[in-house]
Amino acid sequence: MNLKQPNKLAISRNMADFTVPGVVIEVDPIEAEAWGAFKEDAITEQDAIDSEIDMEVAQ
Repeated sequence: MNLKQPNKLAISRNMADFTVPGVVIEVDPIEAEAWGAFKEDAITEQDAIDSEIDMEVAQ
């Protein structure tokens, strides 16, 4: 790495550049959603409540 040159990122909209180090791929929200970027896979609130472990608290 040359310390005298600042790191510069290249911005592209071409998915073929995805594997090129230092290239940032810009996509619109519709494309990102189609590729699964916003897939919701969190557990539900009820699942979290059901998974609670009863523990005795030392005092």
